[in-house]
Amino acid sequence: MCYNKNVISYYRKEDGVMEDTQQVTIREDRTKLFLLAIMLTNVVTMLNTSTVNIALPTYMSVFQVNINTVQWVVIGYLLPLGMMMPLSGYLCERYSYRKVFLAGVAALGLCSLGGACSVSFYMLGAFRFLKGVAGGIIIPSTMSMLYRYIPKRFQATYLGGIMMLQSVGMAMGPALAGILLQVSSWHVLFLFNIPLVLLILWAGGKSLPAEAGRQAEQVDFLGVAQICAGTGLVMIAFSKGEEWGWMSAMFWSCLLIGLILAVVFVVRQFHTRYPLLNFAVLKYRPFVLTLLVQCTLAMTLGINAILSQFYFQTGRGFSPAATGLFLMVPSLLMMTGNAAATILHKRGWVRGLITGGVAIALIGNLGLCFLQMDSNLLFVMCCYTLRFFGLALLQMPLMDYGMSAVPPELSGHASSMFNWSKQVVQVVSTNILTVLLSLNLNRYYLAAGNTGTPIEGTMAYRLAAIEAVNTDYLYLAVALVLTLGCTFLIKPQKKKEEL
Repeated sequence: MCYNKNVISYYRKEDGVMEDTQQVTIREDRTKLFLLAIMLTNVVTMLNTSTVNIALPTYMSVFQVNINTVQWVVIGYLLPLGMMMPLSGYLCERYSYRKVFLAGVAALGLCSLGGACSVSFYMLGAFRFLKGVAGGIIIPSTMSMLYRYIPKRFQATYLGGIMMLQSVGMAMGPALAGILLQVSSWHVLFLFNIPLVLLILWAGGKSLPAEAGRQAEQVDFLGVAQICAGTGLVMIAFSKGEEWGWMSAMFWSCLLIGLILAVVFVVRQFHTRYPLLNFAVLKYRPFVLTLLVQCTLAMTLGINAILSQFYFQTGRGFSPAATGLFLMVPSLLMMTGNAAATILHKRGWVRGLITGGVAIALIGNLGLCFLQMDSNLLFVMCCYTLRFFGLALLQMPLMDYGMSAVPPELSGHASSMFNWSKQVVQVVSTNILTVLLSLNLNRYYLAAGNTGTPIEGTMAYRLAAIEAVNTDYLYLAVALVLTLGCTFLIKPQKKKEEL
């Protein structure tokens, strides 16, 4: 490799031909604007996910739909999000990161405006679906641009800042949604995105470098259809599995067809010059370890919102606003973990931060396995704080460990695979754990000497719900123990030449 101030050339061999590709770096006086655009993008995408769950009862009342219908506000966003993530790196390389990123952010803003103006549930669902398409392209591109454009010596610091802003989005989302729903209309949940989107477009337009892209090549429409349909069918199967029945023909048809399409897609990627998703990133051991650890951690993050809402609202009778405010405290303390990780990472504490973070999260998670109706709220808050702090401590060094091991010209594909795998695991595991939550609730209800179907709102139902939450947290504790074992396989990377 040869390095210049604004251009980095990579020489790689594909099909026996030496190919010279160039990567444009960001001007030093524009790096702050670039970082602002990336940080705000992560906040917006995090808010789009975290603010909706708490507003589902409001949508049910406004649009007169039941719980099975209203869940498509969430599923309708997550499905296209997962379907588009594998294509993000390919689209950015073909049309340039600048064009794809700015177009995706603009689409996100327009969909937010459309959601706020929705006059029917189906109109709202359509804009949520389109927003998921835009988000699925944007989320992986932000991470790949960081490792593509920013010199190596600044990557970990910038990544720490991004993680800190993500913590703000995670912390403020439920609380902000709960407060806005009490003092204003549900339309505001969509409208507050628009000023942030405009700021992102301005900062991104000023800072992102122009690149030519590879528009001469033909789009692999068959590959696009295979991975989108395959991912979508698998996610639909698990999202609707409880409604269809886990042994039903519909569930198994969706699951098997989706898996077959995904396997065919993977096989085809090894026989094309410009793959939609380059599986060559899997030959880098640090990236593979990061992928495995992150996928198991996705299980613990995906179900957390449901379990916390189930415990505080269903079990203890708290209001949505009170629940959001309570969870905001440990979520905000995630910023302390992000800041500590950024400082300690500079001193070379990579495996220590990752292993220590999993261990701290495990301790907090174990405390949540013994919740009761009258559990001390300070104790519960400490458990959530330890859990969130541990996860915040390990996220940045873990991601940097994996992404920095991949050559910059493959960063787009690595980020796409990273986010795609995490999204699919999170959706599948969340649905499985939700089903187990329901099954355990019925089991504990009957074991307490009650008969018939559990009646929501009764004391027996609330006690059974809390026991079911404890059991799900126990499952997550087992996953964290396995994750802790994986972290001991992580080895310090060899020191590379800094840009």
